[in-house]
Amino acid sequence: MSEITKGTDMNSGEPKHSLEKEKVSTSDKKREEAEDVLAVGLIHSTEEEQETAWREGISSQAKCFEETSAIMKDGARMETKLKHITKRAKDEPKYRYTRLMHLLNEEHLEQCYWMLKKDKASGIDGVTVEEYGVNLKENLKDLIGRMKALHYYPQAVRRVYIPKGEGKVRRLGIPSVEDKIVQMGIKRILEAIYEADFSDSSYGFRPKRSCHIALDELDKTIMTRPINAVAEIDIEKFFDTVDHKWLMECLKQRISDTSFLRLIVRFLKAGVIEEGKYEATNKGTPQGGVLSPMLANIYLHYILDLWFEKVAKKELAGYSKLIRYADDFVVCFEERESAIKFIEMLKIRFAKFGLRMSEGKSRVVDFGRKVWEDNNQRGRKGTTFDFLGFTHFGEETRRGKYKVGRKTSRKKFIQKMQEMSEWMKSIRNLVKLKEWWKILQIKMTGHYRYFGMSGNKRMLYIYYQEVSRLAYKWINRRSQKKSCTHAQYCEGLKRKLPMPKIYHNIYTLKPSV
Repeated sequence: MSEITKGTDMNSGEPKHSLEKEKVSTSDKKREEAEDVLAVGLIHSTEEEQETAWREGISSQAKCFEETSAIMKDGARMETKLKHITKRAKDEPKYRYTRLMHLLNEEHLEQCYWMLKKDKASGIDGVTVEEYGVNLKENLKDLIGRMKALHYYPQAVRRVYIPKGEGKVRRLGIPSVEDKIVQMGIKRILEAIYEADFSDSSYGFRPKRSCHIALDELDKTIMTRPINAVAEIDIEKFFDTVDHKWLMECLKQRISDTSFLRLIVRFLKAGVIEEGKYEATNKGTPQGGVLSPMLANIYLHYILDLWFEKVAKKELAGYSKLIRYADDFVVCFEERESAIKFIEMLKIRFAKFGLRMSEGKSRVVDFGRKVWEDNNQRGRKGTTFDFLGFTHFGEETRRGKYKVGRKTSRKKFIQKMQEMSEWMKSIRNLVKLKEWWKILQIKMTGHYRYFGMSGNKRMLYIYYQEVSRLAYKWINRRSQKKSCTHAQYCEGLKRKLPMPKIYHNIYTLKPSV
């Protein structure tokens, strides 16, 4: 591996290193170094310990309590180590970590296992989270052994497709449970390092941040700043086009542990299994894994966030602000000319790093208080833009003042209704009505929790009425005999559907973060 230099070029947001890198070496010397780094203690309960506990009269309940306490203590120790990493990252912005692989030990990976969601799909091996946990200690011991010997290679991810709207689909890659555990460990370590570096403009997949906080910040920016234009940007197939070499250069700004970097490379190169056929992955970070959002954030931190703050803003006239959630972002501008100039600069920037802006979905929109007032005076229709599933527009308050309105975007609403109709059609005869009605209530509540933002109550009620209509339709199509009349439905089942509710009130000028 070529020599690694320290720090990041903060003036341009680019890695200092050249792209002419050799592949990670697997020579005997490097294997010995990696094994030294991977020296970890294996903590597990043996049969002798269990027999001793029984002889001493310790009940199984007490033993279980002791094991639970041990797991909690191990978790506390790991949290302390991660906090030390975060503190050093804040105190020394140019420090590069040389020993990280030892953190992927058995106690940490066991903690990562319990952090996995149990209802998620399995990988190509078909092993579920519950099945892997039956012999968790033995499985983790075997995993650690392979990692120490550098014999651990992630399995290829299983390709699945989910609806994206407008007849399109989103490609996902589902890792195996074992790979999810290791990914979770890597993700936690990277999060401890880079959370201190990430820009305040980034809101996606970060602790104590969410899409609703990003939307709140967008509302405050437009309401309190001299905004007259918004650039709505879409990166074409971002997760499929991330350049691996540039991504590794971004990681090397903070990490010089070759074993740790080698492990990440192996995940990137693991490949995809689709319809029984293997497909190599030379670029991209497949969506569906635990690690993918973190790597995407690191990549865009250097490619976009730092570059915008250190380079682009200096060349743009007037106020400007970037708000990004993962690969979705908008930029607010005081001057329309600055927005147009930024679009051209961004095309050049993206091309350098293997990314491309979607021409059909990226645009500059005249938007803001002055634009709204001018449109009202001239009797023109107001402009809108979409961000994170909401359509944003200018509207009048009860006192005749300007405010930013939002509603569920037409594209997202149609997609949700199609998904709901397909789900009801498929489940109506699979289980009893009272069973899938509970799931329907949970689905509706989940919709309200995301789209229940200030100003969107009308669209929530439309959603409620449409779902109720679909439910009545599919209840009566379970057989040739009609199950109930509309009056009976309204008196009975419809009353059990959750009513719309606003969960996120953003009509306040308090800081969003």
